[in-house]
Amino acid sequence: EAGFSAGAQLANPKVQFLPAKYTDSWDDTSKGKAAASVLFGQGADVVFHAAGRAGLGVFSAAKDANGSGPITKFAIGVDSNQDDVEKGTVLTSMVKRVDEAVYSTIKDAVEGKFTPGSVRYDVAANGVGLTDFANTKDVIGAENLKKLEEVTKQIKEGKFSVPEKREDVAAFLAAQRK
Repeated sequence: EAGFSAGAQLANPKVQFLPAKYTDSWDDTSKGKAAASVLFGQGADVVFHAAGRAGLGVFSAAKDANGSGPITKFAIGVDSNQDDVEKGTVLTSMVKRVDEAVYSTIKDAVEGKFTPGSVRYDVAANGVGLTDFANTKDVIGAENLKKLEEVTKQIKEGKFSVPEKREDVAAFLAAQRK
């Protein structure tokens, strides 16, 4: 949540956030749809779910919020590439690269370098990332996609770290805007 907030505000300092909605369920799609419908009804343009199967309801709410007109309400998926669930309505998905974690762990074990404990598989370690925007490249635009690539490169090069806590977002933004 902090990283999403920081990135959105870095891209658009005027962005406004609505309070997060919690479904208390990882699998009830109707609760996901209801929560997202409230957010879209309050003026949200984008709803980023982190709700497991309940997130499928978020996609349905985005589709309904657009009606038969042009797509102006979007959802962001999570965990895997969900871009094709509602083509054009799912802006992108935050993909967990579990394959990278498994490969790295096995490689370390084979090479005798494995040590127990926590390992961070973030953007810098290629442990998380975004999809290729297969259905939304035109909406996002080449210029914005190029900016996104540059920010990703800067994170991987260690030029800045994405904040992990909400209370760290303001300091992060201040440092980036110097």
